[in-house]
Amino acid sequence: MQINRYSNREPLVFLWVMAPYVFFMNWLLFGTCNFSSLTVFFTAFGLSIAYFALIYFLFGIVAVLIKKRFPGDSEFFQRIGIMLPIFYLMNLLMVQGLYLFYENNSLLSCTPLRATEWWLSGFACLCSTVITFINEAMAGWEKWKASVTESSRLQNTYQKSRLLVLKRQINPHFLFNCFNSLSSLINEDTNEAEKFLDEMTKVYRYLLKGDNEQLVALSEELHFIQSYLYLNQTRFGSALQIKVNVTKEDMDKRLPPLSLQVILENIIYRNAFSKASPLFTAIYGNDNNGLVIENSLQPKQTQGTVDYEEGLDNLIDKYQLLNQLRVEIIETKTDRKIILPLINSQEGVSC
Repeated sequence: MQINRYSNREPLVFLWVMAPYVFFMNWLLFGTCNFSSLTVFFTAFGLSIAYFALIYFLFGIVAVLIKKRFPGDSEFFQRIGIMLPIFYLMNLLMVQGLYLFYENNSLLSCTPLRATEWWLSGFACLCSTVITFINEAMAGWEKWKASVTESSRLQNTYQKSRLLVLKRQINPHFLFNCFNSLSSLINEDTNEAEKFLDEMTKVYRYLLKGDNEQLVALSEELHFIQSYLYLNQTRFGSALQIKVNVTKEDMDKRLPPLSLQVILENIIYRNAFSKASPLFTAIYGNDNNGLVIENSLQPKQTQGTVDYEEGLDNLIDKYQLLNQLRVEIIETKTDRKIILPLINSQEGVSC
C-alpha cells in the first residue's frame, strides 16, 4: 500500500530532525537526570523516538488531508493558517501524553519535570512550525522541478511535431508517387489528370496549414482525408479499400490536425496488399466518444527507410499533452484498431 506523503522528501526531513528533536525534548523533560548514565540516556532516547515517530506519522496524515483540501499555490496561507493551529493543539496533547506515559511507568529512574512543561510545549510547537515550512519548501521544490521537466518535454514534443509536419509537407516518397501517377494520367485521361492535380493541391494546402491549429473539426479532417485517399486509391486502385461511416453528431467534434493522415499513412506503408489481397480499412465512431480506425494486418516482410511509427508515437504524445484520454491501440494477429478520443467543441483544452 502506497503511503501518501506531503512531499517525496518527507522521510528525509524526519531523519534530519528526529535525533536532535528527541535529544532536546528529553533534556527539557528530565533535566540533567537524562545524562546520569548511558543506560538512562539510550533507554529514554529509544522510547521517546518511538513515541515521536508515531506522533510524526499522525501529523503527516493531518498535513496530507489539509493539503488535499487546499492544494493550490495560491492557497498557501490558508493551508498554513489551518495547519499550524491544529499542530499546536496536537503538540499540547502530545506533551501531556508524554508526561503521563513516563509518570505512570517505572521504565526510567528519572522523574519528568513538570516545571519545564511549557518550555517543552513551546519547543514542540516551534519545531512543528519549522518542519511544516521545510516540508512546504520541499513540496514547492518538487513541483518546480516537475514543472521544468514537463516544460522541457512539451518543448521537445512541440519541436518534434513541427519537424514531422515539415517532413510530411516535403515527403519525397509521397511526392514521387503522386507525380508518377499524375504523369500516367496525363497520357491516359487529361480530365482525370486535372482532377488528380486538384485533389493533390487540396492535400498540400491542408498539410501546409496543419501545424497552425491545435484542433480541427472532424468534418474538416475527413474532407482532407477524402482528397488524400483519392490520391492513394488512384495509385493502388481496388487493392486499397477504405470505408468511412461517421455520424453527423460526431462531425463537429474535434481532434488534432492530420491525425487521420498519420494513421492512414502508417497503415498503407506498413502493410503489403494487392488486388488479389486488398487492404481493408474502416473509419467509424463508437459509443464512447471515440473515432475508430480499423484495418486488416498484412505486414510487409521488409520495412522501408521511413519510420512511420514515429508519426503515430507523436500523435499519442499530442493527446497526452492535450490532457485528453489516451489513444488506444488494440492489435490481434489479423487486424488492428486505433481509437482516437474525440473532443467536444465546447470543451477547453489545456496543455
